[in-house]
Amino acid sequence: MSWIYEEARYADPQKDRVILENPAAVRELDEVLMGQYYPRIRQALQETGYPFSSIDDGKIPIESRWDGLDLGRCLTFMLFDDFDCPILRGSVTRSRDGFMFNREFFLGLPRTTDPSFLFRIMADEAFAGTIPSLTIEPSEIRPEWNTYYWITLESGSGIAGSEWTLDQAAIGDIEETIKTSVEMYEATIEGFATMTDVEQFIALARRCFEAS
Repeated sequence: MSWIYEEARYADPQKDRVILENPAAVRELDEVLMGQYYPRIRQALQETGYPFSSIDDGKIPIESRWDGLDLGRCLTFMLFDDFDCPILRGSVTRSRDGFMFNREFFLGLPRTTDPSFLFRIMADEAFAGTIPSLTIEPSEIRPEWNTYYWITLESGSGIAGSEWTLDQAAIGDIEETIKTSVEMYEATIEGFATMTDVEQFIALARRCFEAS
């Protein structure tokens, strides 16, 4: 219990709540994230050819998360297109008891998009667990984005356990999501011309964003 007293020395007595983290657990989890996850995530992001946020440029901090009583350490990354428009945001949380990967895909569409295309995506049963959100946001500030509608697809997956095989399965899930998100983005660069285009997009999205 010595670490509790040691950490308590740095607590701010002016605050009503103090959170104490076991430094050994923090180091252990950070070593897993930085030693096993981040190199593979960074490689997968680099292979897309698109800009991305990285720990190397100081834009990705590792933060603490609590799901229940367990400490988790979370690494967040983002993938952008060539206009700095977001494509994918992923948050990888590793605890001693398991892994959680939350991801968001951002679909930007022009004002001329047929509303029935939007409704088709929003209503697809594959996304019923986490219903996509729709935002109408004119692009006067960033006209090069050429977007008026934003649909955000969200999904999460987790694995319980602490074995080496868990991390390999988790990393594979992340790599597949990055690859698929690029396919989804490139399939919609010109928007949707027909409902067939929409159906093809949904088929891609189901790979990584279907509710489990």
